[in-house]
Amino acid sequence: MSTVRWALAGFGSGGRVFHAPLISSAAGLELAAVVTRDPGRREQVAAAHPGVVCVDDLAGLVELGVQGVTVTTPSATHTAVAREALDLGLAVVVDKPFALTAEFATELVAHAQEIGGRLTVYQNRRWDSDFLTVRRLVEGGELGTVHRFTSRIDRFRPVKAGWSGGTSDEGGGTLLDLGPHLIDQAVQLLGPVVEVHADLRTVRPGAGAEDDVELHLTHVGGVHSTLAAGMATAAGGPRFQVSGDRGGFLIDGFDVQESQLKDGGSPASLGDDWGVEPESAWGVLTTAEGSRPVPAERGRWDTYYPTVAAWVAGNGPAPVDPLDAVHTAAVIDAARISAAEGSVEGILVRPH
Repeated sequence: MSTVRWALAGFGSGGRVFHAPLISSAAGLELAAVVTRDPGRREQVAAAHPGVVCVDDLAGLVELGVQGVTVTTPSATHTAVAREALDLGLAVVVDKPFALTAEFATELVAHAQEIGGRLTVYQNRRWDSDFLTVRRLVEGGELGTVHRFTSRIDRFRPVKAGWSGGTSDEGGGTLLDLGPHLIDQAVQLLGPVVEVHADLRTVRPGAGAEDDVELHLTHVGGVHSTLAAGMATAAGGPRFQVSGDRGGFLIDGFDVQESQLKDGGSPASLGDDWGVEPESAWGVLTTAEGSRPVPAERGRWDTYYPTVAAWVAGNGPAPVDPLDAVHTAAVIDAARISAAEGSVEGILVRPH
């Protein structure tokens, strides 16, 4: 398979920390360019990725023979930038949130289909170590029939003076930041959502949008999930708690791949240590026979971009169906209505 020339649109923390190292490590993919006009960002690109070209706009990528781009610009610009990239003939990966609303998400997917463009979304947390472990236990039947799934991302980040994070219309807020991860994982495990009840609050002084989120979802098979995320939660709860009629599974902490990237590592530099959780981070399975630690699956964010390379080369499907992002956006829309009206909102199950 020939190497696919790839680019990043944006080089903030998302592009610099979470995408560039994975793209650079991916077999079949070459990080060839970055779209940014910011002099400081250009210096960062030159320091971290010598030989990678910086261009002012997406059209400059086509001139360089780039075949695809990851959109990691500010959230409110995702759909417009993705649409422009598609119209230039580029394959497109859109970072979360895929779109601010289900309407925008639907329009973007329809446009890609209409012009025969390649479009996918970056749902890397499908390949978290802890989530892969939960999925293995559920699909292997070790918990029996699952009736309750709880997923939390708790953080403690006071608002800095002069910074609000933006309103929800500007792409700010915890629902758009962490909600796509939590919802996508729940849907992957339990199936599409049919009902939503939500509580959205802003609790930090100075925050521009909701920073404390709790969603209660009913999935198409009748299983209930509770998804929670907060930026003012100093004493965090368990990451996952899964209850079935044969047993339950509880895991604390957070997938190691994020900290590996933030510490400057990558799949290329860490090799076999990439995505490997220490035994102290393993979850506990409890059944009628007692409790025992369960070896964690290796985290596999490193598989996303090689799959992108194969997809662009015509050797396989996209790593994530963009229609999944439409469903996630519909759940987020319903959560906003539910929180505002104190209602339970129905969701139309998306067709395949």
